[in-house]
Amino acid sequence: MAEAIGLATREGVKFERRVNHGVTHSLYIVDPNGYGVEVLYELPREVWGDNIQGAIDYAEQVPTAGDEAFIDDTNYPIFGAGEKAAE
Repeated sequence: MAEAIGLATREGVKFERRVNHGVTHSLYIVDPNGYGVEVLYELPREVWGDNIQGAIDYAEQVPTAGDEAFIDDTNYPIFGAGEKAAE
């Protein structure tokens, strides 16, 4: 996701927000025509497979500007297992 942010930033894309959901990591942008677009990738099933509802209900806001926007945390919460994934 951090690589996509870098490319889009250089192209002048406006970021609305970035959210780590329990099932996906999502980046919400506005395209040149003013339409809202969600760019996402699905997290591995072992992250959310034991508690899909808990993962769906999870949302963590992530910075969209500055150096922090280029950090893509892969230490995800594991839903239903009561522990975090290994780095």
